[in-house]
Amino acid sequence: MKKLTTGLLVVVLSSSIAVANAQEKKNDTTTQTKEIEGVVVTALGIKREKKALGYASQEVKGEILSDAGQTNAVSALSGNVAGVQITAPSTMGGSTRITMRGISSITGENRPLIIVDGVPLDNSNVNDTDTQRGAGGRDYGDASFDINPDDIESVTVLKGGPAAALYGSRAGNGAILYTTKSARKGKTDIQLNTGVSFESVYIRPKLQNLYGGGSQFTLPTQNINGVTYNIQEYQTDGSWGPRYDPNLMYLPWYAFDPEFSKDYLKPVPWVAPTKDVDSFFDTGVTYTNNLSVAKSFGDTNVRLSYTNTNISGIVPTSKIKKDNFSVNLNSKLSEKLKADAVINYVHTEGFNRPEIGYGDNSVAQKFYQFGQRNLDFAKLKDYKLSDGSQRTWNRTSWSDATPKYSDNPYWTIYENTSDDSRHRFFGNAGLTYNFDKHFYIVGKVYGDTYTQNLSTRVAVGSQAVSNYTLEKRTVSEFNYEGRAHYNNNFGDFSLSAFAGFNIRDNKLSWLRGETVGGLVIPNLYNLNNGVENSLATNNRTHSSIKSLFASVSLGYKDLLYLEATGRNDWFSMLNDDQFYPSVTGSFVFSKVLDANWLSFGKIRAGWSSIALGTAPYSRLTYTVIGLPFNGSPQYSNPNTFNDPNINPELKITKEFGIEASLFKNRVSLDFTYYDTKSKDLIIALPVDPATGYLFRNINAGEMTNKGIEAMVTVTPVKNENFSWDLTWNFARNRNKLVNLYQDLQNYVLTNAPFRAQLVAQVGQAYGTILGTDYVYDSNGNRVVDENGFYKASEIKSLGSILPDYNMGFRNTIKYKSLSLSFLIDIQQGGKYFSTTNMWGMYSGMLEETALGGNREAGVVLAGVKEDGTPNDILLDAQTWGSTYYNTVDAQNVFDASYIKLRDVTIGYDLPKSFIGNAFQAIRVSAFARNLFAWNLANKGIDPENTSYGSGNIQGMEGGSLPSTRTFGVNVNFKF
Repeated sequence: MKKLTTGLLVVVLSSSIAVANAQEKKNDTTTQTKEIEGVVVTALGIKREKKALGYASQEVKGEILSDAGQTNAVSALSGNVAGVQITAPSTMGGSTRITMRGISSITGENRPLIIVDGVPLDNSNVNDTDTQRGAGGRDYGDASFDINPDDIESVTVLKGGPAAALYGSRAGNGAILYTTKSARKGKTDIQLNTGVSFESVYIRPKLQNLYGGGSQFTLPTQNINGVTYNIQEYQTDGSWGPRYDPNLMYLPWYAFDPEFSKDYLKPVPWVAPTKDVDSFFDTGVTYTNNLSVAKSFGDTNVRLSYTNTNISGIVPTSKIKKDNFSVNLNSKLSEKLKADAVINYVHTEGFNRPEIGYGDNSVAQKFYQFGQRNLDFAKLKDYKLSDGSQRTWNRTSWSDATPKYSDNPYWTIYENTSDDSRHRFFGNAGLTYNFDKHFYIVGKVYGDTYTQNLSTRVAVGSQAVSNYTLEKRTVSEFNYEGRAHYNNNFGDFSLSAFAGFNIRDNKLSWLRGETVGGLVIPNLYNLNNGVENSLATNNRTHSSIKSLFASVSLGYKDLLYLEATGRNDWFSMLNDDQFYPSVTGSFVFSKVLDANWLSFGKIRAGWSSIALGTAPYSRLTYTVIGLPFNGSPQYSNPNTFNDPNINPELKITKEFGIEASLFKNRVSLDFTYYDTKSKDLIIALPVDPATGYLFRNINAGEMTNKGIEAMVTVTPVKNENFSWDLTWNFARNRNKLVNLYQDLQNYVLTNAPFRAQLVAQVGQAYGTILGTDYVYDSNGNRVVDENGFYKASEIKSLGSILPDYNMGFRNTIKYKSLSLSFLIDIQQGGKYFSTTNMWGMYSGMLEETALGGNREAGVVLAGVKEDGTPNDILLDAQTWGSTYYNTVDAQNVFDASYIKLRDVTIGYDLPKSFIGNAFQAIRVSAFARNLFAWNLANKGIDPENTSYGSGNIQGMEGGSLPSTRTFGVNVNFKF
């Protein structure tokens, strides 16, 4: 890894030297300098000059997101922004975990605020705790999936408190501002963008292909109708059976159904399947079509856009359909009054998103953790009898077809299905009135509201109890905002100031119904079809925040800038109001340093203090209404007691940075150092049950994050026909939980489905994995016990889920009308715990368990006995495999480093002579994503696929589908 990192740095530095003497046309240099000192979108959607900003921000052009065929506008940022860590598993439409500058809260929100055209966008994730910790469930993704990449003009990333302080309590982790495309005055623009991409399985666990199902090296026999047959252990969901032998005949699982006459009581050879696990997966296909029309009507500009996205996943039957419709308009109503509005409607509809983790309907768990390696998937497709009952390989016995542990995977995907849908409206409308060229006022309304419906089905005849569950969530947020702005110059001084108010209103309602005791009538999925009365629960919350804010920026000779902001929030959920100040400053030293090699240079510094708000109804403790017992209602205390004097968490940030453009803008760099301290962290402290509660919410603890962010852009070659740009970004964060409460050392975040825990541990980085480690002697040898098993240490830290650093390296080459761009995305460090490795070794499924085809010889573990002599105790193969579960957890903890070729895009603008006058332009592009991955500690598991939610629970791999690589083509027509 060090060699690669050094190599990248050498490329950047050598390129810098190479261009030191590069010649540049004068007018081109002036244009680039203006771009460096240009205008960017900042907090509250206010456009500011880059040179005046005293905090770290980064802009990403919309075409970077759309050119690579991205369907998720958040995961598309991966590798493109310094200081931003994104975990984006390839589960269809799945969750995207995004953090900036590390973790600041133990139990609270650590993701940045998502804003689209000024609208604070709800980015909820409905995955429950079991799903997130890898214990089974469907990943329904984040609400930010509704953002349409085809509509994005640019993205501005505000990386810390000083940049995002004006947004108040929920922007303490930074903010991501999406600005969508709009019509331009005097111009008509009609575009049709159509594309298709294909997705195939890539990284998945490597399975052994030498031994079949069972628990012993010989097949059992059974007399059936006077004939003795070899049969197999149908009820066993492991693969420690005999070695494959084409001369060994046996009755397979599908030989006991008379209606399948060609297979009934017909022995077959004991051999590896012709159609194995990989044949189960489809090639995923995504179709995207966008039509946009932008038109100027005098002083009114309108842009209409419609995008249809159809996704078919790698798991058969799984699919998502999404329709985005947007209207963006602005109008000059008079010389002083302007109006603007953006309205978006999104309809997202999913069917049978695959279950993941260790769950009944998780095909990944059945394929890679427990199963039989001799199963032929061509035979599994006949999963149902004519009477509707299931045919599964995991029979209770040869004469009892009842599923023992596992359903047939085709029964799972065709019978145990799910539906989800979301109807969403979001947008804004506002008026701007200019009193004169210096003073204007703005009034805005921002709205975001949606309804989400989820339903799941477990069919009668499944291994699990049949069930029907229905959920409905309705979410809304409205912000009412007014601002007054004043901008003016006074000789050498400039002033930019504004003040305003914001009223925020949030509502959430949730309703859930579930059948009890199973379903009475098969295939009738209705809450009235339960054996017992269905269980119904509901919840509703309402919260509001009223705010005043102001900002003052002073400039001197375009050389010195000083800015101060303040915001005061009054919460409905807290007793005390909170004030958030920030101060930033910048010094444009290129104005005073007369050097031909320096095009632009700026030093900046910032400080902020932001309090993170809490959940609604967090001050009081409310009685829990339980299920009726014998017709009588039940009431009880909740598990957690809420402190009426609870305070919000406080995050204090200090940062320093330098920006420079050198050698006539052929080299640019941006470096930031930051130091954050979070205190008054909110945790649920365990208390004596005699109090009537199990936990008490308190303010306790302190956490720090210190780190650096760097970005370097080099243009080694640029002329009229050819250009070559290299961009390198790097981020390193050091997180530490300084203390908790009194002598409390560990705060448990969650448990893995088995064995390991994820905790916040004092003195360590957040997200420590706790488990047993190897025991070593004084010479570093692993020690085995008297049975030949590795000795296990006490429970201890096995590492943190947080990486040492992240890095991205993008190359963009353009030659006339042809362009090539590719991104290498690198993560070094971090850990994850793998349930798949644990059970896959335990059950004899994984390639390593075949022992090179010599299981019969057994295993002697490398190490020494407790007396220091070399280990010579022989373990049979199955006993050795079982030790991955019940001895040393460190065997299942892996380094999360990776090097990925994240995306490659090739584009070509067809010549005018070819397309004629019917089109203004046609651009054809081909792209590939997640093309290759290197430096994986476990070659069969993608470290990014260890996330099943976008919350704080990460690094607990419970049973992941294969990661995928994608190839596609896109054509853009301009009329």
